[in-house]
Amino acid sequence: MTASPEAHAGLRDRRKTERRAALVEAAYALFRDRGFAATTMDEIAERAGVSRRTAFRYFPTKEALVFPEREERFARFTELLRPAPRESGFDTVRRACLALAADYDADRARVVAQWAIVKDEPSLLGRELQLDREFEEAMRGVLARDVPSGPRGDRLARVRAGAILGAIRATMRVWLESARPVDLIALGRETFDDLAAGMS
Repeated sequence: MTASPEAHAGLRDRRKTERRAALVEAAYALFRDRGFAATTMDEIAERAGVSRRTAFRYFPTKEALVFPEREERFARFTELLRPAPRESGFDTVRRACLALAADYDADRARVVAQWAIVKDEPSLLGRELQLDREFEEAMRGVLARDVPSGPRGDRLARVRAGAILGAIRATMRVWLESARPVDLIALGRETFDDLAAGMS
């Protein structure tokens, strides 16, 4: 009895997920032990038990291995930015950011491990800033609902999105560098309360 096409597709998807996870696990272990710059894709592929070609098929660059969840996280954020009825742009952004904070809090060990890799590597810090710009632009589009149309309104939306992103980055640093686990959602609420007071 042969397996159905659906079963073959399911097995194929599971293998892809397993290979991807193996590459990320291997990369993080090597980055932790040797540093990002000193680790090669060949070493990551060998440790993960796949070919170099396969490794590059899943992750086109070594930097992509440091931020494996980026596309999924950004897609979730843009979905969360869909406004609820009678919700201001600021409240939409607040709700979306606090929902992501819950995701980060639930995956703290991985996020802290990622920060340990990123914080001392200038190229990764630069890449992180590039990724953050996409989140900032998504927030700007939502915050534009709260301001008048025209050049001044556009500037206000950009300033507010930049202020929110800066506050989020500062809050994340407190959470990441705390000697003991801190409730990121509670920190996030305090940050947005402070922002709301400043933007009112």
